[in-house]
Amino acid sequence: MAIDKIQSESINLADTFAFTGTVTGAGGVNTPAFFAHLGSNQNISTGTHTTVALNTEIFDTNNGFDTGTYKYTIPSGQGGKYLITACIRREGFNPARFNAYVLKNNSVGLWNGENVGGSYDTAQGSSIVSLSAGDVIHLVIYHTNGNTQAIMNGLGNTFFGAFKLVE
Repeated sequence: MAIDKIQSESINLADTFAFTGTVTGAGGVNTPAFFAHLGSNQNISTGTHTTVALNTEIFDTNNGFDTGTYKYTIPSGQGGKYLITACIRREGFNPARFNAYVLKNNSVGLWNGENVGGSYDTAQGSSIVSLSAGDVIHLVIYHTNGNTQAIMNGLGNTFFGAFKLVE
């Protein structure tokens, strides 16, 4: 750091600093990470817990997301705290119970979003969870509208992702 960048009472954070050495302890890598979305509308039967067909990957740093099963497996040696995010947008079906779940190993609920609002509303949210190498997570929907309904495709409508925060 150039000596003229230091002020007697503090460092001026509005200045630009050019470091010539190695900076350690600043930030993190935040991998592994993935983000996927629904590539086309998906029909969901009423009263069933259905895995969301997230068949379009935006990125997947460690090749852990399977676009055939729509599930992400935590890579070997990558256990830790993860931030997960998910959103499901329904297409035009009116108020009824509408839940989105992120499941771990097909049984443990990591996140639950519920919506009983308007016809194009979303169930969305995020959470920080502990995951171990080999754990498998996926997004599930459940509704009670009375007949088959669609959820909306597209990056801003129905998506699922996660990234590692710390060990």
